[in-house]
Parts: sequence; structure tokens; C-alpha cells
Amino acid sequence: MMSHSPLVSVVIPVFNGASFLARAVESVFAQTWTDFEIILVDDGSTDGTPAVLERLAQMPRILCLHQANAGPAQARNVGAQAAKGTYIAFLDCDDIWLPDKLEAQVTILRGTSQPGLVHSHYEVIDPAGKVIQHAKAGQSQDVFHQVFTGGQAPLLSTTIMSRALLEEVGGFDPNLWVSEDTDLILRLYELTTFEWVDQVLVHKFQQVPRDGDDLEAEGSYREKVLRSRERFLTRVQHRSTLNPEQVRALNREWSSYYVMKGALEERQRCWAGARQQYVAAIKKDPFRLRGYTRFLRALRW
Repeated sequence: MMSHSPLVSVVIPVFNGASFLARAVESVFAQTWTDFEIILVDDGSTDGTPAVLERLAQMPRILCLHQANAGPAQARNVGAQAAKGTYIAFLDCDDIWLPDKLEAQVTILRGTSQPGLVHSHYEVIDPAGKVIQHAKAGQSQDVFHQVFTGGQAPLLSTTIMSRALLEEVGGFDPNLWVSEDTDLILRLYELTTFEWVDQVLVHKFQQVPRDGDDLEAEGSYREKVLRSRERFLTRVQHRSTLNPEQVRALNREWSSYYVMKGALEERQRCWAGARQQYVAAIKKDPFRLRGYTRFLRALRW
């Protein structure tokens, strides 16, 4: 580890990321800004990740931590609590940074405007290496709109923020296995200003499900996802400042949630339960076709 406190702590949570973790770490070492430490947090991986971490732990400026599988939110909290930097940057283990990412963002953080968080554009890359989406940051100043209506809320791998600010907001909600990043962004938006770098600084890789994955484990994960999504949407629902456009956007998200629940009921061959969920989806967003088509399909059983 470093003999002095670095300016930036890079937190990388990993669960079963043996095949791409080294690539993410290499993208950090390729940065033009070199005053950083890397904190890798293994979230109870069951593949070859521990062996990869054992090798990476021999490299300078890397700290490897381990926890029983508790989800990405808790893994990031563990990494942030061990961080020594003034700023914290998060990187998912299957994404990579472009070389000038940290330098461009640190320059803004230390500039005259001194925002609490800086993010950037990013590109989504398919398994063949082809760019399939160019996501532009900052299309809307309303982060709620960005989160729910396709305006591209900050991708966590593009963000860098003050460590003190992250502590002030309470970190990630460890009860969320999905939407934990969106939940954090919405809470940060209430405390600070955001700025973005007008260029692509991150490549987000789209992963393909592997054949032969444990179906029982997949079902358990889907249930965790649904519970997390309901917790997050309920929290947003209770915000007192929602305007009509935001309510409509939130209802669309609720509709998608009920469609997901209906699909899970279908997999379990609970057709009455599936129909009930699809009706709930239709009530939340009567102008969305998907709820109707799923309901009609479930009527056949």
C-alpha cells in the first residue's frame, strides 16, 4: 500500500468476476492521474476470483478485502470505509476507464465550481467489442428525470465524489441488491451539485448470461432483485416533492416492476398470480402495451 494518503480511492466490488477483473484494474493503472489507491472487495465469489485477487494483492497501491456474499451495496460500503482518499471513485469490475478519466474529473473537482460529484458520458460495449450505445450525461438537470425517463442518470462507474459527502449521505443502502446506485444518486442530488465531463470516459461491457447457470440460484437472485426494486420505488413514492411528470415516470417504473413479478409467477406456473401482477401493471400505466399482452398470454393457462 501507499506510504501517504492518496487523493483518490478507487473502489471495485467484485462477485464472480475472475474473467474480467484484471482488465478493470489495468484500466486504473493506465490513468494519467496516478495519485490513487485501489480497494478490491470480494463479495463472496465462488469462481476463480480469490486466486485473481491473491495475485493482484501483490501489486502496489492495491488493498484486497473479502466479505460473505452480501450484495454490491455492502461491498462498496466496505471499500469506502477502508478508503483513505479525499475523493472516492467507483468502478464495476466488468467496466473499464479510459486513460484520462481521473485527471479530467479531478480537475473539475478542484476547480472554482467545486461540485460534489462529477460524471461523464460512457459507451456500452457488446461481447464482440462493438459500441452498441453512446450514453450522454447531463441531458437533463433533473436527476429524477434522468433516472426514470431515459435521460441517462450518472452511471456509477463514471462517478467520482467527495469521501466526506459519501459519508454524510450515509453510503449505499445495504438492503438494496439493485437500484442501490440510483438510490444513492437521488440522495446525493439533494445535498450537492453535479457536473460532467463532455466526453466518453468509461466503457461499460454488456455481459451475456452463461449457459448452465444454476436455475435455483437465479430464482433466488430474481426474488432479491424484486424485493430491492420494491423497496427503492416505495422510498421514491414517499418523496413529498413529486410533480405530475415525475409521478407518471414513477408509475411506469411500477408497471415494469409488476411485469417482472408476473414473469416470475409464470416461471413458477402460478398463472392466477401472474394475471394479478399484470393487472397491477396495467393500472399503473394503462397506455403501456406490454401489460396487456402479458395478461392475454397468461389467460391461456
